[in-house]
Amino acid sequence: MSAGAANPNASGRRVFRLPGLTYLVAVFLLFSVAPLAFAETGAESAGAVYGPRMLLLLIPILAAAFIARTATVVDPSGVVVRALLGSRTLPWDKVRGLSVSGRAVYAVLGAGAVRLPCVRVADLAALSRASGGHLPDVAEAPPKYAPSRRSRRR
Repeated sequence: MSAGAANPNASGRRVFRLPGLTYLVAVFLLFSVAPLAFAETGAESAGAVYGPRMLLLLIPILAAAFIARTATVVDPSGVVVRALLGSRTLPWDKVRGLSVSGRAVYAVLGAGAVRLPCVRVADLAALSRASGGHLPDVAEAPPKYAPSRRSRRR
């Protein structure tokens, strides 16, 4: 391996995704949509009726697919932004830098910017480490702890 090439295993590959608890949204949608999809219509009840309302069950399936598919993969070769219906590879020579707007992080390119899904401001240090030296080092964000509910003794 040449001196200029970075070993992906040495600096690591980092995948930023939605938390696993996000799948509870899909489960909630399933329980919300199922009664509408399987509801009986009319005075005659002949059991379960399959019709166009069954398409409502696609909503939780699409939500689960969105959660499973959406991610940002960072390694020394570049950034891969994955969405529900496709992905986009951004090599490091095309990335000019990162931009933070509110809670969103963007990769700035020559022709615009691409939002990095699932990457937060607190993840910038991990993103910098996974870039293999293509991004400047960023200090680790200090952890935020919940405020204590104990009363202070004076």
